[in-house]
Amino acid sequence: MGIERDYLMRQLMMLFEVIHKILRHRKKGENEEAEKEIQYFYECLKIDDDIHQLSIEKFIDVLVSQKKLTNEHLEMVAFVMKEQGEMAETKKKKLNYFNKAYFLLNKVEMESTSFSMDRQMKLAELRESLPD
Repeated sequence: MGIERDYLMRQLMMLFEVIHKILRHRKKGENEEAEKEIQYFYECLKIDDDIHQLSIEKFIDVLVSQKKLTNEHLEMVAFVMKEQGEMAETKKKKLNYFNKAYFLLNKVEMESTSFSMDRQMKLAELRESLPD
């Protein structure tokens, strides 16, 4: 059990660093570099590109049931999807990313035993970006 927990912690720290790189590139307008980091993020979690085409329900089911991602992983996936939405070329793609990110974060929020101001702020941002 200790070895598995250590592995998860190392993986979470590595993914956290990748998210920082994504944010840094996107804020500098380096979208191509940000996209490369996003692809690397998904490769680390063994998530295929075609998963983005699934409905929200199937998308969450794949991440939770098949990939067995923890709530910490799901929260990171949601943060990355929000960034993908910010970089999306079309309004439809943007809303798709924002919608999935919102539902992932909301799931984590409902199941979490700890309060996260960052998560609350991301949920509020996403809620503002989604149509009523």
